[in-house]
Amino acid sequence: TRRFCILLATTVLSKCAGFSFRTSNSCTHRRMPALHHHRSSSTTNPDEAIKELMKTHDPILLFASRLLDADTARDASALYAWCRRLDEITDDPSSDVATIQQRLSDWERRFDMICRNEPVDDMDRALAMYIQRNDDLELSPFVDMISGMKEDTVQNRTISNMAELDEYAYQVAGTVGLMLLPLLKANVEQSRDAAIALGKAIQLINILRDASPDVALGRVYLPQDMLKAEGVSTEDVLQLKSSPEYRKVVAAVADHAEALLIEAEIGKSTLPGVGPLFVQIIVELYREYLIKLEQIGYDNLNLSGERVKIKTIQKLVASFKAATKVLTQQ
Repeated sequence: TRRFCILLATTVLSKCAGFSFRTSNSCTHRRMPALHHHRSSSTTNPDEAIKELMKTHDPILLFASRLLDADTARDASALYAWCRRLDEITDDPSSDVATIQQRLSDWERRFDMICRNEPVDDMDRALAMYIQRNDDLELSPFVDMISGMKEDTVQNRTISNMAELDEYAYQVAGTVGLMLLPLLKANVEQSRDAAIALGKAIQLINILRDASPDVALGRVYLPQDMLKAEGVSTEDVLQLKSSPEYRKVVAAVADHAEALLIEAEIGKSTLPGVGPLFVQIIVELYREYLIKLEQIGYDNLNLSGERVKIKTIQKLVASFKAATKVLTQQ
């Protein structure tokens, strides 16, 4: 799926001007009580459990996370687990809309409990500890993410235009950057613009990558106004009809994603330490998806319902390319 998962590895996303942040009641303050476990019976090693989540759902993030030191990887994993589990609530095929909406509301209350240092399980506890260690961490994006997820519960989900798609990308992906900036010890103000560009790019690319699986869920994320301008109906997309006109819209969104990747590349120098290298690797990895899309003529709909994929060797080449770029720029 697209949502946070795609982002955990970016570590630099942030809010974008023009978006309003909603704040959870218990999370408006920064003073947290002493941490204690709240009715948890879990004995599972959260680190191993989270690695399995990444391996199953987002191997590209597991691949990228190996660049991080142990403490940073642990904090990043805590954020990943929170967002991935939230993501799974939304994409649960066995639940109806009302059930999913209720579970999302419950998840919002669960975050309030984390803010009060009353974690339900070990993964929640890991997130509470991350919040406690980072006074400059903004908490409203956690709630913004849930708001974006709630929009995905609408049956026959569609997006009106690119502006709405950008906002959705912020809610379900850009929010992650704000959560991760303290992890990289970044200057939040300096890193915001490039961070949000990277987040939105990743989200758009994953929408293009996951078009067929999304159709199976009744979701069409390409802007409706762009599809209509090309004479493509939502029903055409839901029936996996890949016309030249449809592929033209895919190409346009891909171009927008590439422009955002370039913006992220330019702004990566605001990050300290290995931050620029980490961002460049993410940029190159996701750029490979754009290259793959171009190679297949932007035909991202297939009857098998599979997502667009890139090979492991392409990931390795992209990582080498990123390292070369960063080293030559220093």
